[in-house]
Amino acid sequence: MMKRLCTIILTIASVVGPCSQTAMAQIADIVLTGGKILTVDKQFSITESLAIRNGRIAAVGSDEDTAPLIGDTTEVIALDGKTVIPGLIDNHFHFIRGVWNFQTEARLDGIQSRDQALATIREKVLSAGTGNWVTVMGGWIYDQFLDSNTPFTLGELDELAPDNPVFLMRNYSEGFANSKAFELAGINSNSDARMSGRENVGKFVNLVTWRNKSASPDAILNYMRALNRVGLTTVYDVGRPSEGKLEPLAELAEKQALPVRVFHTLRYSARDTESTERALALIESGNRRARSHDAQFGLLGLGEHIYVPVSDNPRHTGRWGADDWGPFSQISFAAARNNWPVHEHVMSRATAVQYLDLIEEIATEVPGVRDLRWTFAHVNGMADEDITRAFELGVAFAVHSQARMSVRASDAPRVGSIARSGALWGLGSDAGIVAPILPFTTLEWVVTGTNVAGGISWSDDQRVSRTDALIAHTRNNAELLFMEDQLGSLEVGKLADLLVLDKDYLSIDEQDISEITPLLTISNGNIVYKKD
Repeated sequence: MMKRLCTIILTIASVVGPCSQTAMAQIADIVLTGGKILTVDKQFSITESLAIRNGRIAAVGSDEDTAPLIGDTTEVIALDGKTVIPGLIDNHFHFIRGVWNFQTEARLDGIQSRDQALATIREKVLSAGTGNWVTVMGGWIYDQFLDSNTPFTLGELDELAPDNPVFLMRNYSEGFANSKAFELAGINSNSDARMSGRENVGKFVNLVTWRNKSASPDAILNYMRALNRVGLTTVYDVGRPSEGKLEPLAELAEKQALPVRVFHTLRYSARDTESTERALALIESGNRRARSHDAQFGLLGLGEHIYVPVSDNPRHTGRWGADDWGPFSQISFAAARNNWPVHEHVMSRATAVQYLDLIEEIATEVPGVRDLRWTFAHVNGMADEDITRAFELGVAFAVHSQARMSVRASDAPRVGSIARSGALWGLGSDAGIVAPILPFTTLEWVVTGTNVAGGISWSDDQRVSRTDALIAHTRNNAELLFMEDQLGSLEVGKLADLLVLDKDYLSIDEQDISEITPLLTISNGNIVYKKD
């Protein structure tokens, strides 16, 4: 095989002579053959074979095109017609917080039965060991349980876990616990598992979850493997300092290639005059530079809350007053002057319009802000005219499946209008407290327009094609992260992040897109997940 291969390579190179080291160096590490490879390049080309060498894509084309790269040491993967797509990128994730949570939690992502949810929690209890915490840290709502949306009771949680404290967080203002958990938190349960209010939920958050804690390297890698299983190979962590420490991840990134690429925002929390001054000093100092990451890990930009008090929801209607908008504007101007990309939480039309006014003002002083790919995240409330105006100002959009978790159609972003506007837009989740960690569920949501309860999120004109959806979760997201030359499509020279799927994304019924799972996940040219 090797002699024949060298002859082919040398013939192509018009070189006469014995097999050279140069020819040997062309041998691929992995070649995938006989598949349906969705390259997601600008032509959305579909090919049948792909070769990987030294962590990058060495060839894409027909089986005949990649055959010369197959040597004795090449791992050949026969796809038998299976579909391959680029590794999925989540543009709005809470990674560090998720690592800490994942060590004790059972995820209810995508579960449509209340009984199955309880069974999932029970399974985690059995594996946790007596006395250890078991948690569910968001990513679910009552309406996803199609058999019953009855709140969990103290009796059933006590029966489920007689020897373990259990805490189920639904969102930042509601949770459930069993008697052992209430006892450890020093709270009287009053015979009711449910707790409400940020203060009460916060007592459990402080006790058992992420705030200002560090996760071990093993915990980080375990979480990354879980993300690889659902198809994620890159995430943008938009968290704050309280969500956990970045240092263990940075140390791990220095030692080895990570199975999930993690880029992050600048860690600060501005909420008053003093903390705003510290934030401005950090942004303007030059000691921390925007986009100072490598291909695996590092600092990208600012967000998700550049000034914490400016944090809206879909029902926010008024303009922000000077006390809040003044510091927000200061930080925005400083970001533009110092070339920082901004990824900002925008959930209402009122905030969107006020922020567009500000960006228009900034652009008169710093015209280059249009090239910084400032991004509006969530964008639940924007009208079509706001979307057009944002595009004209160079603003991009990050659409998240957090909106799928609401049964109110009014909460859904106008994805179809965004896609038609010509603006750069990408898909993410806002995982994991307010949304599931399931990218194929996100893809199904924007294609079908159905919410977590099976209801309609929007009219047909706001649905997008499955090709546009896939582009938004891959190539467009790479561009949002300034990584378009490295990631997002399966093209020669790019980093080899890809998924082999168990079902064909292009032909499966659109209502079943969420059922797609990877058979194989490759990151950095390495097989990081293989389905049993």
